[in-house]
Amino acid sequence: MIMDLHTHTHHSPDAQDTVAERVEKANTLGLRIMAITDHCELNHYYPAEYYGETPSARVMHNGRQTFEGSVEETLAMQSRCGDLLLLCGTELGQIPQEPMIAKTLYEDPRIDFAIGSIHELPGMEDFYFLDYPSLCIRDLITQYFDEVLRVAQSDFYDVLAHLTYGLRYLPDRAGYDLTPHLPVIEEIFRAVIAKDKALEFNGSGLKAELQYTDPDLFLLRKYRELGGKRITLSTDTHAKEYLAYRMNDLEQLARELGFTHVTYYQKHKPVEIPL
Repeated sequence: MIMDLHTHTHHSPDAQDTVAERVEKANTLGLRIMAITDHCELNHYYPAEYYGETPSARVMHNGRQTFEGSVEETLAMQSRCGDLLLLCGTELGQIPQEPMIAKTLYEDPRIDFAIGSIHELPGMEDFYFLDYPSLCIRDLITQYFDEVLRVAQSDFYDVLAHLTYGLRYLPDRAGYDLTPHLPVIEEIFRAVIAKDKALEFNGSGLKAELQYTDPDLFLLRKYRELGGKRITLSTDTHAKEYLAYRMNDLEQLARELGFTHVTYYQKHKPVEIPL
């Protein structure tokens, strides 16, 4: 297996395992490249008290602490990985809400690359916690893709993460019609391509009851048709049991769609590996 470039450790409030435990698991699996990309929710970069809020398990406050702890532990492990290439990354959530913090972290010389993602819309909780019956789903998803476009048009990411995260927890995810959103999705793809960034092919949904990839094969094919060539492969794992889960299947799906290479980043420079 080539890579798993989106993984979370105990530094992320919703994950577990030390970096050393992840490295041990990766070597057991024969994984060639792994990145640690713990959550840094930019709109919650400081402790809850800074925002006049009460600490809550529903909000990932203190992204700064998460970032520093994750980077320090990852760097300390890089010389003790055997044949594994361990990359130091970060997942920057909600870049449009705090672009200056995003810029500072993206330019931190210690990290290899940054994933850009949207987990929350302005003034709302993470999609995991939303009360969907009380919302207009079409408006919600429209706003979601508008925010993802803003990420894609920014300069503070290398990989655009889980394109359809906003659909992940919908009551009828499989039945939701994406057709009205295709124009903005294509605009997202064009922005990623123009900036020579990569699109993440995320396999976290392969362990769900109704298995899916993010993006699905239809959207990934459209990205390819528009000229997209750079993809990364990931499980978005939060526990070592799912590190590189069904990664061989993900690699094969990418080949069948016509991708010949996958990409990883070192100090924000893309490196291609044949599939």
